[in-house]
Amino acid sequence: MPDLVVKCPVRLTESNRDDLRLLYADLRDHYTRRDARNGTRTALHFLWSGKLDDELFGATFADQRHVFAGTRPVLNSAQSPGELQETNRWLSGPAQQGGASLRT
Repeated sequence: MPDLVVKCPVRLTESNRDDLRLLYADLRDHYTRRDARNGTRTALHFLWSGKLDDELFGATFADQRHVFAGTRPVLNSAQSPGELQETNRWLSGPAQQGGASLRT
């Protein structure tokens, strides 16, 4: 079963961490149900815009690990004008062979 890729453009700020935790839980629940129904495996790719504060990024990365707990591939990348930069390794194993790759 191939991976489906969902790109989630988001901005990380000190004031939206609680909202992001709720978003992560909603995405986890939604794609768990949808993948079970459709026989797919969805990978999530968070494209962070703006300047990434190391402390905030570390905190939201820990939140992602806790919420997704290896249920699906999750990748985080920083997006700057005309450039995409991978900012961390996959939270879980690499995409299935033959599936879509999020690595750029």
